[in-house]
Amino acid sequence: MRQRLSSAQWKNIKPALLIGLALALLQIGSGVAAYYQSKSLLWEGKYQTSQNLSRGLVVAVADQMVLKDYASIESRILQTMSNIEVASVILTDTTGKVLSALKRAPGQEPRLMFDPQWVTTPEVDQAVLQSRDKDFITTWVKVSLGSDLGWVRLQTYNELDSADLGSLRQQNLLLSVLSVVSGIVILGVFLWRAYFTVVKREHMFEVKLDEATKRLLQSEKLASLGELAAGVAHEINNPVGYVSSNLTTLQKYLTVYEKVLDAPQADNDEMTALKKKLNYAFIRDDLQNLVKETQEGVGRVKAIIQDLKDYARTNAATHYVASDIQVGLKSTLNIARVQLKNRCDVRLELGKLPLVECAPSQIDQVFLNLIVNAAQAMPEGKMGMIDIRTDADDQQVWVEVKDNGPGIPPDVLKKIFDPFFTTKDPGTGTGLGLSVSQNIIQQHGGTLTVDSTVGVGTTFKITLPIKRPEAKG
Repeated sequence: MRQRLSSAQWKNIKPALLIGLALALLQIGSGVAAYYQSKSLLWEGKYQTSQNLSRGLVVAVADQMVLKDYASIESRILQTMSNIEVASVILTDTTGKVLSALKRAPGQEPRLMFDPQWVTTPEVDQAVLQSRDKDFITTWVKVSLGSDLGWVRLQTYNELDSADLGSLRQQNLLLSVLSVVSGIVILGVFLWRAYFTVVKREHMFEVKLDEATKRLLQSEKLASLGELAAGVAHEINNPVGYVSSNLTTLQKYLTVYEKVLDAPQADNDEMTALKKKLNYAFIRDDLQNLVKETQEGVGRVKAIIQDLKDYARTNAATHYVASDIQVGLKSTLNIARVQLKNRCDVRLELGKLPLVECAPSQIDQVFLNLIVNAAQAMPEGKMGMIDIRTDADDQQVWVEVKDNGPGIPPDVLKKIFDPFFTTKDPGTGTGLGLSVSQNIIQQHGGTLTVDSTVGVGTTFKITLPIKRPEAKG
C-alpha cells in the first residue's frame, strides 16, 4: 500500500505548494500585463502613424505653398487621405487662414470643406503637437521652408482597428493559456519533487532538478516573447501602412497611364497637352520611388518575421552547432528595437570572431535579457547609451554589454543572479532573466560577470569557449 503522508511531511511540502501557486499566479499576471501593454503600444502606433502622415504631407506641400500651386497641394492631401484612418486634413497659412481642407465621414470618400475659413493655430514654438478627444487624434505640424509658411492639421479616428484589436486579444489569449498551462506544469513538478524529497528523500534529486531548470528556462523565454509581441506588431504595422498607402497611389497612377496609352493617335502637341493635364511627368518620376519604398517595406516585414522565428526556436534538444554569434546579436537587436526606442541608442563595436560551438537560440536569449535590462534601467527622460563590444583570442570569445544608466547598488548587485529576485514592479518581471542567462552560459562552459558603479553605469561580460568543453561523466 502507498504510504499516507504525515502532518510533518505535509508541512515540509507546503513551501513547495506555495511556490508553485505563486509561479502560476505570476504567469497569469504577466499575461494580463502583456495584454494591456500591447494595447497601449497600439495606441502609441496610432499616434506615430498620424505624426508620420502629417510630416510626410508637410514635406510634400512645402514647395507647392511657396509656388501657390494649390492643385498639387490638393492632390497630395488626397493621397494622404487614401489612408482610411484619416478623417480630415486642413492646410493654413501662419495666420490661420484655411488654404485647403478635406474631410470624410466614416466609410465615405474625402470631400472638400468650405467652412471654416479660419482656424485657431497653435501659439507655441513646437513644430509638432498632438492631442486626443473622444472622436479624433489631432496632429498639428508646422510647415517650414527656410521660414514658417503655415500649419497642417491632420485628424485620425480615435479608435483601434478591430482587426488589430481582435488579433491582439487572440495572441494574448493564447499567451494566457500557455501561461496557465506552464504554471500548472510547474506546480505539478514542484509537488512531485517535494513528494519524492520528503517520502523517498534524495531519490532522483539531480535528474528532476535539471528538468525543473529547463522548464524555468522555457518559461522565461515565453515571458520574453509576450513582452516582444506587441512591439513586433508595432514594428510590422509601420511598413505595412506605407506599403498599403503606396499601392493605393500606384492604382491611381496606373489609371493615368491607361488614359495616356488608350488616347487616340494625335500629334505631339495634343499628346503633350494631355500629359500635362494628367500630371504625367510627375507620376512617371514618382512611380519609381513608390515601387522602391514598397519593396523596402516588404523587406522590412520579412526581416522582422525571420528574426522573431529565429528567436522563438525552442531548441528543446539543445543542439550545439558552430555558429556566428554576431549574426544572432544583430537579429536580437532588431526584435528588441521597440524596447530600445526613445530609451537609448546602441553602439556596436564588432570584432572578428570565429564560429562558436553553442545553442544559438539560447545565446540569443541571453543577449535579449541583457540588452532589454540595460534599456529598462535608463531613467525616464534621459536618452541613454548601450555599448556592445565583441572580441576573441585563440581559446574564447567575449561580448560586453555596457550601459550608462544609474548603476546597481552593492547590496542589490550581489543578488541579481538569484532566481526570482527582481527590482521591477509587480507583474512586469519574473526575476528569472539573469538567473536563466547565467545558467545558459555556465552550461556552455563560459562565464557571465557584472561590474557596476552607481551613477556611472553597468557592464555585463559574457565569455564563451570557441570549442564546447567535453561533458563530464
